[in-house]
Amino acid sequence: MTRKNEAGQALVFAVVALGLLLLGFAGLGIDMGYLRYVKRLQQTAADAAAISGASNLCPSVASCLPYGGVTLGAQNAAAANGYTDNTGGLVSTCTSTNVNSSALVGDVCVQVNNPPAAGPHSGDPNYVEVLVSTVQPTFFMGVLGIFSEAVTARAVATNAGAATGSGCLYMLGTPPNSTEGVGTLDAPGCGIVDNGNFNLVGNPLNVTAGTFGLAGTSGPGGTMTCSGSSTCPVPNMPTSGDPIAPLVTPPTVGLPVAFNPASIVPGSTYSSISLTDGSVTTFPAGLYILDGGFSITGNATVFGTGVTFYFTNGGTISTTPDASGSPNIQLSAPNSGTYAGILFYQDPSDTSGPLLGGNSSSFYQGALYFPSALLTFSGTGTLNSGALYTFVVANSLALSGGPVVVLNSNYAAAGLPNGTSIIKNASLVE
Repeated sequence: MTRKNEAGQALVFAVVALGLLLLGFAGLGIDMGYLRYVKRLQQTAADAAAISGASNLCPSVASCLPYGGVTLGAQNAAAANGYTDNTGGLVSTCTSTNVNSSALVGDVCVQVNNPPAAGPHSGDPNYVEVLVSTVQPTFFMGVLGIFSEAVTARAVATNAGAATGSGCLYMLGTPPNSTEGVGTLDAPGCGIVDNGNFNLVGNPLNVTAGTFGLAGTSGPGGTMTCSGSSTCPVPNMPTSGDPIAPLVTPPTVGLPVAFNPASIVPGSTYSSISLTDGSVTTFPAGLYILDGGFSITGNATVFGTGVTFYFTNGGTISTTPDASGSPNIQLSAPNSGTYAGILFYQDPSDTSGPLLGGNSSSFYQGALYFPSALLTFSGTGTLNSGALYTFVVANSLALSGGPVVVLNSNYAAAGLPNGTSIIKNASLVE
């Protein structure tokens, strides 16, 4: 009887042990699945950070635009994707031997190496390596004494430079976000990047470009011609990060003041600007900060060379015709200085939608940066043909009224450093 009872106890212990073992394997699978999911998110951040950092690589110091540098640009891009470094920028902090201490859970390490410290491009200053590491909690591996685990993603990018033919239109919104409207986009010398859908259903929206990369889907209803690609658009392309994210946000200088067209002071913060029928306004070169809206109506005339307009606090720009006619707007960005190439810069947190139009003489030369907003070009004729170059970054794009919107890319004639776009053609290599 004793031996029989002992045999029964052994069976119970075996069943319990087997159950714990199966539970351990199930728990391990859950933990590993979660860590793989986290790594995918981190890989997106690492890719964006490497591209952003590589966008700041320059062939010489003299031709570099001060967009915050390789490291700051990469760190900002990682933060924009949800991974803000909180440990001093060293991955070793997250992957140290005491990683199993629960006190380290929540650490985020974003390390930027230029040149890369490892891989086939190690030591080459033309490449930027980014490692994004986090310390994640475990749920079932604690049974084995493992209470946290470091997850690391790595990316390497280079900058091939950008001359005529590089991208000049970036639409950052992902599907179901759409680019749509009635009219023509005429950008024969540059590329278009669209992270969303290109919705042509029922709309005769015609596109001419050098290249056209599309992450989402494209519907019928228009014509598309790409001189640099046999497929137009090229579907299923990777989404693009914000190519101007490394630019340091302009500061707000002083309290907002009322705008006086008789005494325009660059560097001032204006509560709003309203230019109406019959007015003629010339903005001296410099930075203008708008704490509110910038409206141009009727047949107002607006000139400005070497100017940058920064919109904050929900402000944006709106141009509208009336019975007297359409505005004549001729604005161009500076060719040097901190904001070289930037004409309009809207706070990335603002979603107010700008409306740009004008008569056939109107042009907007420089970067039109509205990363979180729908940018609408309006009118019935040709717009912007007088701009030597125009670079657009918006959440999405719409054409209203049937305009022909011209996006030139003659950076050399405009006098930009090195005769190239303000955005370099950065791409991932690892």
